[in-house]
This record gives sequence, C-alpha cells and structure tokens, in this order.
Amino acid sequence: MNSTSQPILEVNGVSKAFGGVEALREGSLKLFPGEVLAIVGANGAGKSTLIKIIAGVLAPDRGYISIRGNRITRQDHSVGFIRQMGVEVVYQDLAIVPNMTAPYNLFLGRIPRKFGIFVDEKKMQAKTREVLADLKVETVQSLKRPISEMSGGQQQSIAIGRAIAWGKEIVILDEPTAALGPNETQQVERVINEIRKRNTATILISHNLDQVFRLADRLVVVHQGNTSREFLRNEVNIDELVKAITTG
Repeated sequence: MNSTSQPILEVNGVSKAFGGVEALREGSLKLFPGEVLAIVGANGAGKSTLIKIIAGVLAPDRGYISIRGNRITRQDHSVGFIRQMGVEVVYQDLAIVPNMTAPYNLFLGRIPRKFGIFVDEKKMQAKTREVLADLKVETVQSLKRPISEMSGGQQQSIAIGRAIAWGKEIVILDEPTAALGPNETQQVERVINEIRKRNTATILISHNLDQVFRLADRLVVVHQGNTSREFLRNEVNIDELVKAITTG
C-alpha cells in the first residue's frame, strides 16, 4: 500500500435509511491501490449497507462515492456502472454454477466463440490456467471437472480469480473464508496476498479478527451505522479492536 498516492476509492458521508431506520449515517472511508482495507463491526452495525452502496446495489440518500477521482452521480449509481468503473464483489455464496467447470464459471457472461457459433474452450482453459498461475493456485487438478467437485478453497479462488481476471482494480470480499477449514482458509489468504501484489485494492469484510490482523493494512470500524474508528494494523491490538466494535 502507498498511502501517499491518490485513493482509488473514496466514500464521502454516505447515509441510507430504510423506512424510519437509518442503517448508515455519514459513512466515509478511503481505499488506496494495493492495500487490504478491513471493514469490521457487529451484526447489524451497517457493514452490509456500506458495502452495497460501494457495489452499486444501493444508492445513498446523502453523500457519494468517487472512483479514481470521478464522483458517481445518483443517476449512474448502479451495479453495472460501478462494475464498469472496475469494482467487483465476491459474495459469500460465490455466485458460481456448481455443475459447470472452472473455465465456464470464470467466463460467465462472456463466453468466447469461434466462427460466431462454437464455444472456444481452449481459450477459456488457457485464460483460466493463466489466472490461477497468477494467483499461485496450484492445487486444481482438472479444469474439466464440475466446480462442485473442487474444495471450498479452490472454489473461492476461482471466484476471486473471476473478479480480477477482467481488469478489476477494486475487489470486495464478503466473508471469504467463513465456511472453510484451516487449510482452505490459508489457501484463500495466499490468494488475497497475491492480488495485493498486483496492486489491486481489496476491501475485506470478516468476523475473523485474527484473519483481519493477518491480512489488513488498515481497519475501519462500523458501529451503529457510523464509520466510527479507523486504525492502521500496527496501531491497535485485538482487545482494543473488540472494544471499538462493541462501544464505538
């Protein structure tokens, strides 16, 4: 991370209410190229609302986000536009198709064709191998097996690979190892460190505070709808972070 560079993403005083309940109040943060920024908070604190605004799923009632210095207008604030601006989200459910192979999952929505008719499977497999090699994923034995036959860690690696394969500069990872065992968690954490080396900026949402301290450069605490505290990783210990999460 180079915090002296310009932020690739800025969230400026965003607020969102549902009925009479304000889920997020004046949420603000900055994200820099090549850093891992962890967003932590108790259930119901407003993390999901904040992430959905960044991803374009929700438009803020007040405030705005900027990507590479470009302010996103309310008219443009949508999932499609935010993705065009280089932001990709890997949700907990991964949005994979279990009975399809890794290449078909990687190319969802952008299947290449030969002669305008036939699926170019060689191109898909070559691109998939390239993405996995870039991420140092070496445990995928066959690209012709359904992805459902792969381990959870391999599936998560494919989902992250899909997020960055098409030039995405910001990746949001929503609880990326919540359902994984220790070995698979280590694999996914290695992948996150590899995308950091590519200068891709990562937002990590995780309840695993040990993981947050292993991966994050900075931490933003969301408490009762506010982005209440921000720390560099070496400025805070777990006890202090837990206190910030619970009391603001």
